[in-house]
Order: sequence, then structure tokens, then C-alpha cells
Amino acid sequence: MGVKFGTFKGVFVPSTEAILGTVLFLLMPVLIADVGLWAMLGVIILSHTVTFATAFSMADCATNLNNIGPGGMYALSRRSLGKAFGGSIGFQLYLAQAASIGFYSIGFAEPLQSIIAPYLDFIPIFTLTDPASILIQKQILASVFFFLFFIVVMIGADFTLKIQTFILFALGAGILSVMISPFFGITFNNLPVFSGSFNFSGAREITLGLFFMTFAQFFPAVTGIDAGIGMSGDLADPRKSLVKGTFYAIGITFAIYLSIAVVYSMLNGGIIIQDYMNGAPVPVLLTEIMSYSSAFPVNILGMFLVTGILFATGSSALSVFMTAPRTLQSLTINGVLPAKLSFLSGDFKKGGNEPRFAVIVTSFIGLFVIWAGNINTASMIVGILFLVVYGWVNGSAFLERVSGNPAFRPTSKNHWTVSFYGFAACIVAIMLFDPLIGIAIIISQLAVFKLILKYKAGNRIEGVWWGILFTGAVKWLKALKYVVQGSKNWRPVVSVVSGTENGSSPERTAFLASFLEKHKGLVHMNVFGKLQTFETYGIPVEIIDTDDLNEAVGTALFSSHPGGIEVNTVLIEYMKKINNIKLIRKLIERNKNILLLTNSSKMKKLELIDIWWRGESNGNLMVLIAYIITLNSNAGIRILRMTQNGEDPGRSREDMETLLNSSRLDGEVVILEHEECEIYDKLKKHSSGADLIMMGLPGSFSKEGVVRFFGINEMFFDREIAKYEDLPPVLFVKSAQNIELTE
Repeated sequence: MGVKFGTFKGVFVPSTEAILGTVLFLLMPVLIADVGLWAMLGVIILSHTVTFATAFSMADCATNLNNIGPGGMYALSRRSLGKAFGGSIGFQLYLAQAASIGFYSIGFAEPLQSIIAPYLDFIPIFTLTDPASILIQKQILASVFFFLFFIVVMIGADFTLKIQTFILFALGAGILSVMISPFFGITFNNLPVFSGSFNFSGAREITLGLFFMTFAQFFPAVTGIDAGIGMSGDLADPRKSLVKGTFYAIGITFAIYLSIAVVYSMLNGGIIIQDYMNGAPVPVLLTEIMSYSSAFPVNILGMFLVTGILFATGSSALSVFMTAPRTLQSLTINGVLPAKLSFLSGDFKKGGNEPRFAVIVTSFIGLFVIWAGNINTASMIVGILFLVVYGWVNGSAFLERVSGNPAFRPTSKNHWTVSFYGFAACIVAIMLFDPLIGIAIIISQLAVFKLILKYKAGNRIEGVWWGILFTGAVKWLKALKYVVQGSKNWRPVVSVVSGTENGSSPERTAFLASFLEKHKGLVHMNVFGKLQTFETYGIPVEIIDTDDLNEAVGTALFSSHPGGIEVNTVLIEYMKKINNIKLIRKLIERNKNILLLTNSSKMKKLELIDIWWRGESNGNLMVLIAYIITLNSNAGIRILRMTQNGEDPGRSREDMETLLNSSRLDGEVVILEHEECEIYDKLKKHSSGADLIMMGLPGSFSKEGVVRFFGINEMFFDREIAKYEDLPPVLFVKSAQNIELTE
């Protein structure tokens, strides 16, 4: 067991030092001189609302877990969003952290280059003063310091955090030097640096575009909370320390930024901004104005200022150098990365608990960024990567809140609107940075998600998504109770009944039912008999082993319906062991469409469907079901109509074709002349080559008083059905309502 850290050393120190970076010392004076104090205060407050929202969301996720483990924001989002989606977020987080080490190293070398370069004139590259050579000089210095950071981190987190605790006080001295500088009468080029009044309006008139451009420049300064959260696996009490340490860091740094903004607003704007190039100010940096080479006591302030900048960037580099390998370690432990990379979760030091293998791999990414050349573009990419991660931390908490998941019981008292604001604000910030790069990064995350989903998650999505879909489904199902389902909006909501007796084929029945489900239908299947394995074609199937088949079928079909949505159609595979007459009568009483399937074992494909038309009462439903089947198959439809004595075949054809055209349906109309023979003989003659025959259910309507009802001949029903055994699969249809095809 390695050393475990508390709130101050483990979270507050790295977070605070990552937030208080070069933006505080070098960029803010220029921004305030450009847009003024009021606009800058608005930018600071707006930026921190996003950070505070993220902190509240993080608190939700952290206080809902008993064991967080390593990985920081990745570990928190993975628990809610699942292995695949969380893994894609963790991968982006790691790249952002690893690349940030290179940026902070460059930032560390920036103020030192002009100081150290004269002492390195024995190296040829340091004698040149052109921009390209100066960049190489910074890259060389950054690489040297990067190697020093690498050594410190390889020693271990305990040693690193001890150094950072000392750095925190040195950083405080740099901030204090800025705060008291207005009292020293500092001059630059014989002009007073501080004007004695507040610059409220800035050098340029503030516009919405200028405000958001300033926001995009400042916002990366407040995204440093990841440095502390990334230590989640090394904390003695992460649920407590992550929340307290993060909020303390944000609160204190927020106050520092507001206070220093007021101090910077007293700077002489004419000194800070000398000129504009391509719409951007060309600044004189604060380190140059308050140089350590100035006269006493300004040189003391300048020394503290330079030291503060060095410590700010150096500590930030150390912070992400600690957290990035831990994110990589967590990705490895969780099985997100290929098995061949499992060594990244370990330590080559005997008995060690540091992710030293991951540190080595991470160092190569940091060095690559240092020598990549285009630092500005790479910096923007990393900033957007962090925003994507922060956005999904907010998204995780938001989804957990709105899903109503009973297992989500955080002790923090957040509201879903706060997390939603944080998520939306991160998306807006991404678009302000660069819409094209933002979209490209989001697309790349989806690509990584699909790879992890396919190769590491078994194509199954975990996490909060089931709760979200369930909550939405329940709400919509309940709403359906108050909406009338007319024939124009008819959808198949089907309960399927099949068995395992000789001659039954639940697999072929499921094959037919799957076509009703594919086009926005809802199908559930009950198979009665001994447990067996068969292809379900994606339909939910319940295997029911029972000794009383009739009672079991009745119970399954007439039970209550969760969510209030009721079955409108029942597909029954004909079975001799059940009382089909009794079952059909009950279904008719309950106003259900009946589909009785015979010869199901013969169903191999669906390329030709024959509909035997005897009128609209059943015919319209048969045509609609056949049409739904064709939407997900290459099946063709034939509508066969037998003329009656004295009926004009041409008029019959015209009537059927008019019906199809007005219904916007395709099908071949076949008119058969009247024949004096049994119906099954007609079927055998004209439809023996069909893959599915559809016809009305045997029976007839009669009246008792004023009530019209559908009657079935109980004595001859089974014998009637048996006559069709030599035919292709037959689907007998009894419609419970008149479906209007022409609406």
C-alpha cells in the first residue's frame, strides 16, 4: 500500500497551482488593457460558473461512489457512462494531460530564455536572434526542464507533492508582489506603470465578439481542477478530499483572479499595449515592465514575479506529469487498452506502487509536443480535449439526476440544471475556441467509443444509458394512455404465442414476427414448453415451462401491461394442445387483432406474399401487415380476388387497383374467375408457390338481437385448419377494427 494523501496535499495544492498559471501573470494584464475591467470581471465570473458547475457535478459522481479508484475525471464518468463511452473520454483526457506537460515545459522556458541565453553563447544556436532560432532555444530549454520534471515524478508522488507544497508558498509570494506593486511608484521608459485610476472600458469598444474572444483566451486558466481530481487513486478519503479540495481551490483562485484583475486595471494601458497586429494586441509583458534588473525595490518585485511564473508553470507541469500516468494506469486496469499494454498499470520497482511504466510512455508524448513546432494549434486542441472531458463530467451528473436511478444517491445536494448548464457551457466554449477542431475531436471520440464498444465491451452499452432510455420509455408509455391510436397511426404491438410440441417451430414464428418489429413495432414472444435454444431474431422471448398449457397461455396473454401500453395484435402459432376456439373468442371480446399461423416450419424465406381478398374487414389489415413486412424484405405482394357469380372481372380489377393507388401501396392484383370448389383447392392451385398466404380467419358474422358477433364452428375448426397442411405457411387474420388504408 503506497502513501495516501489528504485534502490539502493531494487535491488543493495541485489544483490551485494548475489554475494559477501563466494566464494570471502574463495574459491578464494585456486582456484588461484591451477590454477593460468590467468586461474582464464578466469573463472571470462566467468562466468560473462553468468550473463551479463541473465541481458540483464531480461532487455528485464522487459522493455516489464508495470506491473511486485511480483515473480522476475518467474514473468518475466511467461509472456513469459505462466502459465504452467512459473509456473514450478517458483516452482523450490522457492525451490532453500528456500533451499539457509539453506546453507547461515550454511555458517554463519562456521567461528563462532571455535570461539564460546570453550565458549559453558557446552553443551556436544560442547566438542567433531570429524567431525560428529563439523557438529552438526555448524547445531545448523546455526539454532540459522536462527531463528534470521526469526525474522528480519518477521518484514518486510523495516527493513530488512535497516539492509542490513549497512551490505553493513561492507562488503566493509572486502573487503578493503583484498585489503590492502599485505602492512602489514603478516606471517604465520614464512613464508611470500604474495610472492611479481604474481602467473600466479598455482600449477597444467592447462587442459581443470581442468579449467571447477574450473568454476563449482566458478560459483555459480555470480548467486546472483536473490536476487534483486526477489524484483520486492516491487519496486516503477520495469521496471527501476530492469535493473539499476542489471547491477550496476554485474558491480561493476565483478570489485571487478577481483581486488581481482590479490591480491590473490600474496599469497604464498605453504601456501594456504598444500596437495591434491582425486584430490582436502586441503586448509588453509584465516580466519586462517589472524586470529583476530594475532599481531596488522594483527588482525584488520583479524577481518574485519571475519566480512566481516559473513556479506556476513548473508546478503545473509536475501536476499533470503525476495525473496523466495515473489516467493511463486506470485505462489499463479497466481493460480499455489492448491486453498487450497491461504492463502500463504496474511499476518496475520491486514493491513499488507508482505507475512508472506509464510515466515513461507519457514522457514521449510530452517531448513530441515540445518539438511539434505549431504550439498554438496544439494548445487549442488540448484545451478542447479538456473541455470535452469536463463537459461529459457534467453530462454524467445530469443524466444520472434526470434518469431517476435509485442507485444514484450522492450525499451532495446538487440540481440537474447546474450540471446541464456546465455541459452546455463546455459545448459553447468548444465552439468559441474552434468549431472545426471541436467537431473533429468529438467525431474522433465517437470513433474511439465504437472501437472500445466492439473489441472491449462486447457491443454492449453500460451505465446510465439504460436508466435514461427506461425513464423516457416509461414517460412516453404513460402518455400513450391518453392518446387514441387511430388507424392512420396504427403500429403493431404484438404478443406472440408459440410452443415446442411436434410440428411447432418457434424459430420460424419468431422469423415472421421480427418483420413486424423492425418497422417501429413492439413485439414480445412467449414460448410454452421445455427450454430450448433457437434463433430469436432480436425479439424478446420468454420460455414458459408449464403442465397446464391452456391456463398458461391465457395468463400470459391477458395479464396486465407494464407502462399501460396494451397489445393490439396477437400472433398465435397454431397448436392442437390448446383450446383455440376459447382463446380466439376471448381475444375477440377484448378487441384484439388475431393472426393465426399454420405450417410455420415451412417458412424459409419471404419473397412472395399472397393475400386472398374477401373484403375490407380483414383485407385492409392483411395488406397493411404485408406492407410492413416488405419494408424490411424484398417480398412482393399479390392480392388475389375471386369474383362472385355475375360480377364483372374488369370492374373488380379496377376497384382493387384504385384501392392500392389511393393507399400508395404496391402490389399485383390477380382476379380469378368464380370456381365451384373448396377454398383450400383454390389456394393449392394458385398459391402453392407463395412463401406466405394470408386469408381471413374461418368463421362468420351473425346476429343475436341487435348484437353482431363473429362465430366459429367449434366442431369443425381444427378439422378446417388441418385441410391446409399441404400448403405453404398460412396466416389467418381476424381484424378487430377497420383499418383505413386511404387516410
